[in-house]
Amino acid sequence: MDRTAIIVVTICVILLFTWPSLMEKISPTPPAQPQPTNPAPQVPGQANAPTSAPITQAPPTQAPLSSDFQPPVKLDSPKEYILPMEDSSYIFTSAGGLKTVELKEPHVIMAKNADLLWGINNGDVNSTPIKLNHGGEWVVFALEGVDDSEFSVNIDRNLVTMVSTNRAGIRISKQFSADTNYLLHTTITLTNSKKEPLTLNQRKLMLGTAMPLQSGGGYPVWGAQWGYNDDDMEDIDEGWFANRTLGCFPGTARPYFMSAGQPVNWVGVHNRFFAITTIPLDGATDGRVYSTKTIPQSLNDPQEEDEQYVHHTGILASLQFEAQVLQPGESIIQEFTTYAGPKEYQVLLAHGQTYENSIDLVMGYNTPVFGLFAKLLLRSMNGLHSFGLGYAMCIIVITVIIKILFWPLTKASTVSMKRLAAYGPQMAEIKEKYKDDPQKMNKRTMEFMREHKINPMGGCLPILIQIPVFIGFFTMLRTAVELRGAEFLWACDLSQSDTVAEIAGFPINPLPMIMGVTMLLQARITPVSPTADPTQQKIMKYLPLMFIVILYKFSAGLTLYWTVQNMLSILQTKLTKNIVVEAPVKSANSALAKPAKPKPKPKPKK
Repeated sequence: MDRTAIIVVTICVILLFTWPSLMEKISPTPPAQPQPTNPAPQVPGQANAPTSAPITQAPPTQAPLSSDFQPPVKLDSPKEYILPMEDSSYIFTSAGGLKTVELKEPHVIMAKNADLLWGINNGDVNSTPIKLNHGGEWVVFALEGVDDSEFSVNIDRNLVTMVSTNRAGIRISKQFSADTNYLLHTTITLTNSKKEPLTLNQRKLMLGTAMPLQSGGGYPVWGAQWGYNDDDMEDIDEGWFANRTLGCFPGTARPYFMSAGQPVNWVGVHNRFFAITTIPLDGATDGRVYSTKTIPQSLNDPQEEDEQYVHHTGILASLQFEAQVLQPGESIIQEFTTYAGPKEYQVLLAHGQTYENSIDLVMGYNTPVFGLFAKLLLRSMNGLHSFGLGYAMCIIVITVIIKILFWPLTKASTVSMKRLAAYGPQMAEIKEKYKDDPQKMNKRTMEFMREHKINPMGGCLPILIQIPVFIGFFTMLRTAVELRGAEFLWACDLSQSDTVAEIAGFPINPLPMIMGVTMLLQARITPVSPTADPTQQKIMKYLPLMFIVILYKFSAGLTLYWTVQNMLSILQTKLTKNIVVEAPVKSANSALAKPAKPKPKPKPKK
């Protein structure tokens, strides 16, 4: 390995190891802020955004609120009411909404990775359920600007009714009806109970707070989402509010997000595996999406094994409705359907078809190519699982099938590379002959390749085609709740890295190491194009070391796919090694010489 290659590889490895800490120094993460004993209610006002822009953020300055504005009620000891269902339990509060949703098994809190070397399984779980809107400052379906007093609550089977009258004289009625498949139907009625017209202030309907599922690690998938038009989606996360230049350098922070007035198909919050997504129905389709950062009610850092992680900030999603005048006895009725549960693609797709919207985009499969592959791979994995295969075996079988489908292309690529090697001496002669005229050399080289059916991209084509598959796998596995808690050998959670021990705080993950070994072996036995630059060849041989660093903390499911794929590629290389392409025999008339142009036929004499 020459000096240049050593320098390039060394710099890349150093950057990979030091990049997170470097970015932390450039733009540090704000420290956790303890919640005050009696916090003042958060009152995020905003100026109206123009309706002509497709999507825009609100200006950084906030417009003052009207003097008659009243925040949602804050009770010292709100009463709680539990509505148990088959899939989850809904916990309502007299503060005027849904405090949290507790999901039932298998959606429970996973314990931290433990030391397998001491016989402790790193996938140990307890019975503590996952809670949605956990630690959120606002209850779901609270009305900021309207709610200002405690609600009376009545439960009749699966129907919850809340009633209150605010100080302005607006009678507020909220009805919640729990359904199967994680659905909750909500009807909100606002009635003028006085004998004179009342102005119903601008109001925000709180729709949940998102936080990451766990501290640290990769896959920072969490924030607010909303869908509009037919298949368009906006995703707002903590990084969006930071507004960093090029994604890493400090920028001008944005205090809140406001949609521009497009009809909202759905809006909600999510983390990696779970979501609270609300579909506006009758009387509620004119709301505008408002999102901001909030401070959680409680912090538990360091995290206890039987507690759900609470981030130092949350991302709130809400719908804002404009002020209007209610005549005496006049009512406004708004209906919503909320999905509060795991990101199960088939369930979300069915709900999207029922309500004629794109709620399935919650999965993040909205890119044309990669999203398509992600959907196909997820359906294939679940289809194989329905036959009794574990998810790890499903990943292995899918990888084998992909390799079989790509076998003709891989074989053709191998033949093309060997053909290029067989004609190597003649290609070298072309370069030597036209070394003083690069343009003519390239032209003659391309002509020579066409004459002898040589494809210079033959060796790269299989890799280029497999990139969408790899990214599709990555997109699918990062949000596939099916892999959460799935086991494979020593890995007891395919959605996380397969940590078996920690040495001085550094995790020991066997699968990425095995993957790196297979990549090194594959690089050594793969034939190299004779036209490739020597420095590039050396870098490619040691590139697997960089992939180990990049993929070290990825999920075990993804590294399992890449490891099996490498093993199969090694097998393919062995099977195609015996393919022989005979070198052309160089005649007296060199093949380098351009074919002589045929002499024109003499014109017939008149």
